Amino acid sequence: MKFTIKKYWNLIIRLGSDELRDYKQQIRLYTLNAFAFIWTVIILFFVAIFTLLGSTSAIEGLFFVPILLMVLWLNSQKKSRTAKGISVFLLAIVVLVLAIWDRRTGTEYILVAVACSSILIFEDFTSILFGFIWALICFGFYSWYDRSYPFVADPNVPYTLVKNVISICSAVAVLIQLLVFRALINSYALELERAHQLVISTNEELKSSNQELHSLSKQLDWIVKQKSSELQSYLDAINVHVCSIVTDLDGTFLKVNDPFATATGYTKEELVGKNFNILNSGYHSTHFLKRMLYTLKIGKTWRGEVKNKRKDGLFFWIDMVVIPLKSERGVINYFLTLALPITERKEAEEQKEKTSKMLEDIAFKASHTVRGPIARIQGLMNLMDSSYIAKDEMASITRFLKESVAEMDEATRELTSFVNTHYEEDSSIRNQNVFKNLDKTA
Repeated sequence: MKFTIKKYWNLIIRLGSDELRDYKQQIRLYTLNAFAFIWTVIILFFVAIFTLLGSTSAIEGLFFVPILLMVLWLNSQKKSRTAKGISVFLLAIVVLVLAIWDRRTGTEYILVAVACSSILIFEDFTSILFGFIWALICFGFYSWYDRSYPFVADPNVPYTLVKNVISICSAVAVLIQLLVFRALINSYALELERAHQLVISTNEELKSSNQELHSLSKQLDWIVKQKSSELQSYLDAINVHVCSIVTDLDGTFLKVNDPFATATGYTKEELVGKNFNILNSGYHSTHFLKRMLYTLKIGKTWRGEVKNKRKDGLFFWIDMVVIPLKSERGVINYFLTLALPITERKEAEEQKEKTSKMLEDIAFKASHTVRGPIARIQGLMNLMDSSYIAKDEMASITRFLKESVAEMDEATRELTSFVNTHYEEDSSIRNQNVFKNLDKTA
C-alpha cells in the first residue's frame, strides 16, 4: 500500500518532467504539481466534510478544482509558464470572488497561502514579487470590501468552525509545499553529494591514469627519439648513397639531393624547376615511356632501369623506383623517385656482351679460315703415309702443303689482328671510364 501511494505520488509530481530542464526548474515544476494536487485533495476533503455537516455553501469550493486540474494538465503538456500564471494570478482572483461571495468564512486566508506559494513556484525575483503583491492586493481588496459593505450572517453556516478549518487547511497546504520543496532540495543535495563523490572517485582514477599516461608518454618519447634517430640515419644514408627526387605530376623537379645532382652533372639549383626531359637520352622507346607514365597515373609504383644523359653529354644509368605520393583523399600530388647509379654495372654487362660476341667471331673465324688448311694438311699427310703415292706426285703434294701452310699463316695473322683491334677498343673504353670516374671524384 505504501509503495503504491509513493508510486502514484511520484507520478503526479513529475508530470511534464523533461530531462532538458535543469534541476532547479525541475524542483519548481514538482513543487507546482504538489501545490495543485494538495489543494485539490484538501478542497475535496473540505467540501465532503462540510456537506455532510449540512453546510451546502462549502460546495462553492469545487470551483477551485477545475483550475487546479488545468494546472496539472498544462504541466503535463510542458506549458509550465502558463500553469504558473494560472496557479497564482487566476487562482487569486477566484479566491477573492469566493471570499466576497462567502464573507467571513476564512476563504480570504487562502490568498495568504497563494502569496507564500508564489515564492516556491516562480524562479525569477520579479515574478515572485509580482505574484506575492498580487495576492496581497486581492487580500487588501477583500478587507476593504468587508469593512465598507454590511454583512448579513447566514444562521446555517458555522462561521467560526469554517474559518478555523480553512485557516488550518491553508497552513497545512503551505507546510506540505514547504516539506515537498525541502524534500526535493535534500534529494538534490544528495545527488550533488553523490556527484561530488563520483567526481572525487573519477579524479582519483584520472590521477592514476594520468600517472600511467605520463609513464607511457616517457616511453613513447624514448621510442620516438630512438626511431627518429634511426630514421635520420636512414635519411643520411639515402642522401649519401641514393638519389632522391621529388617531382610534380608533369615531371618538374621540386627537390633533388646531392647524389642525383652529382650523377647528372648539374647543380641542384639548375635542376629544380626543370623537367625530367632534360635528362632524356633518346635511348628508350615511346612505348616504354608511355607505359611508365600510365603505371604512375593509376597510382602504382613503377621500377625500372633508365638510361639518362648528363650535362656534359655522357650517358649514365640508374635503377629507379617511382612512388606516387597521395593526399588523404587518394589524389596523387607528387612523385617520389629513389634511384641507384648502375652505370658501371651496365657498362660491365655491355662489355661482357661485346666480349662474348668477339669470342663467337673468333670461334667462327677459327672454324672457317684455320680449320680448312689444317684439314687439307692432315689429308695430305695421310696420303704420304700410304704406299699409293707415286714419286712424280710428291711435287704436287708438297706444293699443296705449302699452299695450305700459307693459308693457315694468313688466317692466323687475320685472327691476331682481329683480337688486337678489339683489345685496343676495350682498352680505350676502360680508359674513358677511368677518366670519367676521376672527373666525378674531382
